[in-house]
Amino acid sequence: MKRGLIAIASGIITLIFINSCSKNTASPNSLAPGTPPPTENVVYGTAKDWQGNMVSLDMNIFLPPNMQSDTKYPLVVYMHGGGFLLGDKKDGANECKILADSGFVAVSINYRLGWNSGGAQDCKADTASLNTAMYRGVQDVNAALRYLVAHANDYNIDANWIFLSGSSAGAVLANICSYQTDAYAVARYPEASAQLGSLFTAGNNLSSTYTIRGICSMWGGTEDSNLINSTKAIPTIFFHGSDDNVVPPNFGTYSSCSNYPMLYGSECLYRRLTANNTPAVLHILPGLGHGIPNGSNYTDEFLMGNTACFFHSLIQKTAPQTGIYTGLRNNCR
Repeated sequence: MKRGLIAIASGIITLIFINSCSKNTASPNSLAPGTPPPTENVVYGTAKDWQGNMVSLDMNIFLPPNMQSDTKYPLVVYMHGGGFLLGDKKDGANECKILADSGFVAVSINYRLGWNSGGAQDCKADTASLNTAMYRGVQDVNAALRYLVAHANDYNIDANWIFLSGSSAGAVLANICSYQTDAYAVARYPEASAQLGSLFTAGNNLSSTYTIRGICSMWGGTEDSNLINSTKAIPTIFFHGSDDNVVPPNFGTYSSCSNYPMLYGSECLYRRLTANNTPAVLHILPGLGHGIPNGSNYTDEFLMGNTACFFHSLIQKTAPQTGIYTGLRNNCR
């Protein structure tokens, strides 16, 4: 994560953790036999941005070193932070390299950015515009997932094991995309839904299906913790600073603005998961604010190393990892 500005802007994002996923226009071509698949600036779709301009949606793909052609590898899709204003897929390069070294096909995506954010820090942001920006983001995550599942053979992806990971705004997308349905979005966000259509049909005309098997949420949350219940609860590893005043670690409103919607952070979501007998890990770093400021002990290696270990425990069906870890204690067993 490119710390600093992005960490601050990504807090704006959490005003209202919203919606769920995608719309279709571009249909990627299959590769000729024996053709090495592209891994940089891979276009997974096209869609209109917040100003009505048609833009390409792309991703960078990181493959495990010495990848075996006869082996399938689990997939992790990573979403950068930036408050739906800033950020780029390149921001997740180091995280994805660590995950690839740990045996995953790791993908960092670009998603559509932009909304009327003026006055956000003064509790005067256009929250309806933010809702729509988040809606677009979830559409794009789903478009990327459809593309990757459609090209699973090209990239040696095991489509039975798909995980989402994100930081701040990206963590909100990971949580939203994993739980929300079109029916929920229509009821809760009727304006965004009417304007942008289904969460699952934007960006490309692919119809691949998939199931999210686990989430890594770094200083993120969601707008509705009740989406985690006995019907659906997805194993998750959380990272959060105890002094985060952008996205509350437990619950509250963005930046303590009383006119902004309620947010449910890592501590609350961890409780919901464990109450529903679902593996979950919560890392809390005392004194840390939002994101990873320069000099923080929360390094990419610590974050992604523990995440890879948690995801592998799910794949291997070993003793489920769960628990709260304070400071720099590893959850890896």
